[in-house]
Amino acid sequence: MNKEEFIKKYDMKELKESDGFLIDIVYATKNNFTNTKIYDIPICMLRKNTANKLLKANEQLKQYGFKIKIWDTFRPYKYQEKLWNTFPDERFVANPLKTDCNHCKGKAIDITLCTLDGNDVKMPTEFDHFGVESYRNNYTNLDPVTKNNVLLLEDTMKNCGFIPFPFEWWHFDDVDDYYIIYEMFI
Repeated sequence: MNKEEFIKKYDMKELKESDGFLIDIVYATKNNFTNTKIYDIPICMLRKNTANKLLKANEQLKQYGFKIKIWDTFRPYKYQEKLWNTFPDERFVANPLKTDCNHCKGKAIDITLCTLDGNDVKMPTEFDHFGVESYRNNYTNLDPVTKNNVLLLEDTMKNCGFIPFPFEWWHFDDVDDYYIIYEMFI
């Protein structure tokens, strides 16, 4: 099926920079923890209701001089398998055979903050830093600017209907649940 059919079938919404985000789908590049290109093409879509919540969060963050930078959204199941085979640690990568992977449901998002003109801001770690420094309960030693940035992101996302993931400050799941999507568009 083509992308338009896929979006309609699964009630998805494709997110674009014209929606007010900065988009950098890292798994469509070699600039990720695997040092290989995982996705054949950049994919930036979520379930429609999840996407609408993210749009709302982005609008709220603009009041503070920030916008959301998107690193990952819906992840096709075959790519989840690739990531798991590369780094089989369930704190950071969902086991596709054992768990419900929220990225494969189109309800999970990996994001950070940037300024309105697209500059990175201080956050606890780089994306996909797989260590205790990325844990949400590890904010006590952060400098005040970094702590304020990460807490602003976390509070805004929670207020807009997302649940923060405990091991990754950048990962949020929609409170609404969906089923895993095993298909992919071409």
